[in-house]
Amino acid sequence: MDWLESIRYIIQDGIQLGLIWSLMTLGIFISFRVLDLADLTAEGTITLGSAITISLIESGMNPLVSTLIALVGGFLAGMITGILHTKLKIPAILAGIISMTGLYTINLRIMGKAAIFTQADTIYSFFRKMINNPFFANTITTLIIVVIFFFILYWFFGTEIGMSIRATGMNQKMARAQGINTHVMIILGLAIANALIAMSGALHAQSNKFANMDIGKGTIVIGLASIIIGEVIFGKRSFKNWLISVILGSIIYQALVAIAIALGMDPNDLKLLQAILIAVILALPLIRKAWFTRKKEVTNHA
Repeated sequence: MDWLESIRYIIQDGIQLGLIWSLMTLGIFISFRVLDLADLTAEGTITLGSAITISLIESGMNPLVSTLIALVGGFLAGMITGILHTKLKIPAILAGIISMTGLYTINLRIMGKAAIFTQADTIYSFFRKMINNPFFANTITTLIIVVIFFFILYWFFGTEIGMSIRATGMNQKMARAQGINTHVMIILGLAIANALIAMSGALHAQSNKFANMDIGKGTIVIGLASIIIGEVIFGKRSFKNWLISVILGSIIYQALVAIAIALGMDPNDLKLLQAILIAVILALPLIRKAWFTRKKEVTNHA
């Protein structure tokens, strides 16, 4: 039946794209939730990851090595934003805009043009050669990578340095009073965040075998929406639970986008849908409070 086929495609899109974008969402989670900073570098970093990876693969480099270099590129981009913010005292949001603006030219120089394609093997080719179903092959590859990064992040943020980064995000003055170098922690935190974002861009580019300058548009909105959806549905009882919520939120968000497209929504209107979705979710606590207050007043008058 047609509706069963539509549901299957929606689930597949949600899982496949959601897992790829979950690394980007984890990166934004680190800057936005852990460090409590609005970092706009993401829109340039995700393009950087895709540009570096496809350019190197097309030149004949091993896909895994190309992906790791893209990871390092994102790490360096985050470091620059952190240095602009901490050492030059530029507000975080402006530091991100400066880095994002500079990355536009860098990304264009790396690719040489607005879009590049490759027919060479990518990191997904290993399982694609073993499994005939492209969805299963891609999903297994991405899932393995996401699980690896999940455990690395869970372990790292449980170490002394990771706890210092979390303490810096909670209260910088208190962290400094405990002898933590908050400037170093902010720089390191933003570097890790943007490394994850660049990794997401690298996976997206290899999954589709192309990179272009438009991939970064709306990155912040997608990431924030995924984080908020995950938190609302699955909660944040512990740091491990929080990380899982972010990953699942990314999958659900992509499924919602797939549903909107399946219902006939113009793809050009998706940005408006994203904005409305975030506004509604952010307003939920206030709406819930107003509803309970109203219900209590009605009960008291009854």
